[in-house]
Amino acid sequence: MVELVVSDMMSKVSDHRAHVLVLQEKEGLRKIIVALGMLEAQAIAFAMRGVDVGRPLTHDLFGSLTSAFGIEMRHVIIDRIDDGTFYSLLCYTREGEEAVVDSRTSDAIAIALRAKAPIYIREGLLNRMCIRDEQNGAISIPITAADESTLRAAMENAVKDENYELAMKLKEEIDSRHKNSDTETEKH
Repeated sequence: MVELVVSDMMSKVSDHRAHVLVLQEKEGLRKIIVALGMLEAQAIAFAMRGVDVGRPLTHDLFGSLTSAFGIEMRHVIIDRIDDGTFYSLLCYTREGEEAVVDSRTSDAIAIALRAKAPIYIREGLLNRMCIRDEQNGAISIPITAADESTLRAAMENAVKDENYELAMKLKEEIDSRHKNSDTETEKH
């Protein structure tokens, strides 16, 4: 596991209502980005800045409830990604017993920041999903981080630009997602 810290939060240029959160490894340079809606970004921003809004917000209430019942947040684990969406686990202890709760990554981070709990990511996931700075200031994001509609649009653009190698890589990623969902369906 690799510990992450919140590095930055930005609005997407194309849509001011959408935000991205940048998480960086605590002892290194690798970063990942997590897409957020406006409300999730606001909850995280309040926690980052220590803003007191007077009455508890949902994430504050969640923290108060767990504390009231002697439940201690230990850490968050960003566990996996599926169709461009990160999935996380909230890890708690109570009277020496551990519990793990599935969570949206944005909620997990908002709760962890309030509880001053560390945020971790699986090493392999960080290696696959880390962003890389390119020469002209652009950022390269792994195709596994994009949702399917974004991949399909990028594939169409690659074909128009006659970049067939990129188009093939994008098609392989799309196909692999359908193969995985077909396999899951067959299991049930």
